[in-house]
Amino acid sequence: MDFIALDFEIANNDLSSACSLGMVFVDQNRIVDEKYYLIQPPGLKVDKSFTKVHGLTEADLKDAPTFDEVWAEISGFFHSDTLVVAHNAYFDMSVLKSTLLHYSLEIPEFNYACSIPISTRGLNGFKVGGSLKARAEHFGVELDHHHNALSDSRACAEVVLRCVELRKRKSLQSFCSTYSSIPVKSFVDLKPQTSFYTKTKTRKSNVRKTFNSVSVSDITPSATEFDDKHPLFEKNLVFTGELTSIDRAEAMQLVVDKGAVIKSGVSGKTDYLIVGQQDPTIVGPDGLSTKERKAHELMKKESKIKVLKEEEFLKLIGTGSVSH
Repeated sequence: MDFIALDFEIANNDLSSACSLGMVFVDQNRIVDEKYYLIQPPGLKVDKSFTKVHGLTEADLKDAPTFDEVWAEISGFFHSDTLVVAHNAYFDMSVLKSTLLHYSLEIPEFNYACSIPISTRGLNGFKVGGSLKARAEHFGVELDHHHNALSDSRACAEVVLRCVELRKRKSLQSFCSTYSSIPVKSFVDLKPQTSFYTKTKTRKSNVRKTFNSVSVSDITPSATEFDDKHPLFEKNLVFTGELTSIDRAEAMQLVVDKGAVIKSGVSGKTDYLIVGQQDPTIVGPDGLSTKERKAHELMKKESKIKVLKEEEFLKLIGTGSVSH
């Protein structure tokens, strides 16, 4: 088997609330099998806001098997020779690990990769949004029922296969080994996110739900050796805002694999501030986050901080040079 593409949908804010799973099996660069499961989440707790996304209700799930029953059927596919791919893999792998932990099931040893950096390489410089829908559309892949777990996992597999074909590689494994910017990670080592939303205070003291951001402490190098000539080597980086063409966790992984150090706040020791899109309801009308304001203040005091927009950051990772 070349790889398994999978996708989870969840029933509520808890990432152990898997309610559907799609799996697509790829061998010799073609889809050879598919599986789809409805899963009864713990306590049959189904949040209406999540139903609006994937359409699954309590009535749809009340007679479905629980995850431990599904796992008894599929666990044999997850072993040391398995490569699993998902779009925004950190989310799906967090769902899998959180659910395994909920049921006190043994954590399997396998490797996984994210189709976002894979398809970014396949874009060959074209700027396309990082969502599965945007990538599928760009590569001419049909996504007939977005947020249906099987439809999404099939689209993920087809996008990956299209990239392997476009870059003239024999397999996904050779594709990933060619490009160091595509990390292949160990599932055992994953520190999973456990909830989908976190509550934060806005400027008006209202409670706002945002996607639970990845913790800096969760990102550790997958490489054991670094290129000490790369401009990111031993540099301190800070991220602010939302990246559109790559998942934040994957971007962080790329930089630590270059030997960089990620920091949560801007200081005089910061070398690069990576700036994504900002939510004006949070940062205010000038569009500057607190981190960006502080960086500009420090720059006035002859600090050597470099503020990079997303496009410049991606070029820095890919080519080792910054556009001016």
